[in-house]
Amino acid sequence: MKKRIFYLLSCIIFMASLTSCSDSDSSKEEILPLSVSIVNGDKQDLVLGKELALEAKVENGLDARYEWTLNGEDVSKELTYTFVPQKTGSYNVQFTAYTTKDEATASVVINVYVAFDPVKSIDDIQFWTGEGKNKSVLSVQWISGDEWEDPEQDNVHFLSWGYRWDEKNEPTGQQMILEIAKADPRLFVFLGAGFGGIDGHSIRGFGYDANGDGQFSIKNSKIAKVYTASDFKDGVIFIDNPDTGDGYASVDPADYWFGGWHEGYCSYYLGDDGESVPEKFDYSGVMAGGRYLTPNSWDSWSFSSINSGMVNTLPLPQWMVSAIAN
Repeated sequence: MKKRIFYLLSCIIFMASLTSCSDSDSSKEEILPLSVSIVNGDKQDLVLGKELALEAKVENGLDARYEWTLNGEDVSKELTYTFVPQKTGSYNVQFTAYTTKDEATASVVINVYVAFDPVKSIDDIQFWTGEGKNKSVLSVQWISGDEWEDPEQDNVHFLSWGYRWDEKNEPTGQQMILEIAKADPRLFVFLGAGFGGIDGHSIRGFGYDANGDGQFSIKNSKIAKVYTASDFKDGVIFIDNPDTGDGYASVDPADYWFGGWHEGYCSYYLGDDGESVPEKFDYSGVMAGGRYLTPNSWDSWSFSSINSGMVNTLPLPQWMVSAIAN
């Protein structure tokens, strides 16, 4: 009898211990980590004079307290924050949620730039260089953000410059680029080897000091290389192998850069001659060194990737703007 009672008591204790372990395991599974995110993503572009409403999402943050900081300075204790810039530049906005046991952070970089004037015709262009009775236009399109094929207007930076010339000089598209880069201290150009003959050089990259602070630099982490504005002679650098132009990024997120040769490349497009901005641009069949300018011609550059999707960022003429006059 005693053995039976002892056996029953042992079974009860064993079952109780299993239940206790199960409850403990269950309580552990229910403790989920605190996490936060910013609805607008991790990078935004904003025209000076506008404001940007930011909203944070918090998961598993019961009784959490909130904090927004702008470049390290406290600006809000709410779930939302409205950013109103006073000047151009790159800003880091960070949201943090705190509980008694945990904290989590998310951030967004906001690049604030001046709104450039729209271009509908050749007369709207403000920046001109060169001499002669003929006119041609150079336009370069930078896309910020991750959406290349269907970007929002605020992420399209399609700048244009004017170039005057005489027929006797027979200028090429490449000559126009070099002359404009020499005249505009904000524009920077990478040149690389071409395919010989008149195509002796290839365009490997375009950069622009978008916030106008007089500073520009690009960094390549793969080959530990940094170029600053002082390295560009008359706005141009000729790169030698093994540097292809791939892998560079602007050090200042507020500035513009795109380039490459194997991982991506500068795509060359031509529009119909005329006073008005072309309705569309077609891919050029020649390199810039072999393209001879014609009166009221329009040359455009954008970025294409070399990958399985072969993403080409076509020029978006409806959003062309004028580079700021020197």
